Amino acid sequence: MNCPGRADFGATPFELPQRAARELLLEAADLLAARHYAPAPRTVATLERARIDALLPPDAPENGGGVARLRAILCDEFLPFTRDYRHPLHLGHQRPAPSLASLYADFATAAFNPTVGMFEGGPYAVAVEQRVLGWMKKLAGYPASAVATLVNGGAEAHLTALLAARDRALAAGRAARDLHLVVGEHAHYTLARAHHILGLAPDRIVTVPCRADLATDVAALADRLDAIRRAGGTAMAIVANAGCTANAAFDDLDAIAGLASAGGIWLHVDAAHGGAALLSARRRGLLAGLARADSIIINPHKMFFVSAPCAVLLCRHRALFAASLAVGLGRADYVIPDPAALAEMEDGAEPLRWTLACTRTFAAFKLYAAISAYGLAGLGARIDRACDLAAFLGHELDAAPDFETLGRPAFNMVCFRYAPLGLGAATPDRLNRRIRDRLAAGPDAYLTGCVARGAYWLRAQVMSENVDEASLRSLLPLLRRTAAELVHQPEGVLA
Repeated sequence: MNCPGRADFGATPFELPQRAARELLLEAADLLAARHYAPAPRTVATLERARIDALLPPDAPENGGGVARLRAILCDEFLPFTRDYRHPLHLGHQRPAPSLASLYADFATAAFNPTVGMFEGGPYAVAVEQRVLGWMKKLAGYPASAVATLVNGGAEAHLTALLAARDRALAAGRAARDLHLVVGEHAHYTLARAHHILGLAPDRIVTVPCRADLATDVAALADRLDAIRRAGGTAMAIVANAGCTANAAFDDLDAIAGLASAGGIWLHVDAAHGGAALLSARRRGLLAGLARADSIIINPHKMFFVSAPCAVLLCRHRALFAASLAVGLGRADYVIPDPAALAEMEDGAEPLRWTLACTRTFAAFKLYAAISAYGLAGLGARIDRACDLAAFLGHELDAAPDFETLGRPAFNMVCFRYAPLGLGAATPDRLNRRIRDRLAAGPDAYLTGCVARGAYWLRAQVMSENVDEASLRSLLPLLRRTAAELVHQPEGVLA
């Protein structure tokens, strides 16, 4: 294939030399592949910010260091000081080390940076995105006529879904000051932000308490909805959890959908984490009733094991959704060939109309690659393994008299704390926070934490394929040793 205007493809005036650049890329591929299959022996090198800052130039360099500088950035800075999510005791955030298929797709996408906003600018990217979103609609039990779009994460998805819910209520003649958002006790913090951005009254977020298993109490929810009606207000939307971010609890979606349907209330399901249970025949029942929701967020950049950002927002109400996002598109004629014809266009024509964001990455490609390489069954098997290991850790903790669990693991997460006999009522919280901080700063393991039932709990979630029963067995002795070191310090937690 000839390219007019270019006779020599060996070099460009603004790029690094081709041969050296090719060697650099191949070397980087070898290094990254090696780390993919053999994680670092420690979860992190340091949390001392000064050590990392010392590696970085204080001022932007006037003259670049070329290939040698790029090699140093990867080998001397990035790889040594990046927290290794593949470590067998990395049990921290719901952000996986991506699968090789995801890494492969990211590499190709980064090389071309294709647009996904309009078919004309990125024909293959838009076609792949639309096909993958069709798969996601089927997986969630949604009809082909539903809207599915890729967003950057749960925060953007919540805002977009609640925008449509608000606009529906306003179109029905409801006053904005009377609109209530009803959420569970452990709802994600970004819902409050979305509520604020939408300009709703700050005292109109209604919180519903949870049951003993941390799922939203459906009877209490019914009482809250009745109270809103009796006061002359309107429940704009209910948000249910399906794999709560903080503790992995699953709400009774069928029961909540029944209440929402009876009251004509928008139901939005936060399945950012737990939506991956759709891939598991053994755990799909956790999501019974999901298909009845008006909108759903599922984040493949969690338990589909692809890199972020890759989040899927689904909505049943195509016309309502389109109307909420149509504002301003008439001025997008420099991007969309004919904005006036958007309502008649097929989904695969101009995806820009389905998102608040104008600029997005070709996130669908890594999801397409992962499903193509492993299949839905392969991804489901990996999810089952992670959940089975979380259950194993739960059993180990329940069998240990000096540990207490928050409840039976519902998915891939275990919430627990070290609570040996003889500690005062307030000491377990202080001790477990200190344990978490000590581990986070060291090389051996990584845990996060959460607050539930008025207490602080350690939070372990199995994401890495390198976690196994042996590594989980080693966690309890490590926690005991860490606690002993803290208690016996002069300024120890018992002092």
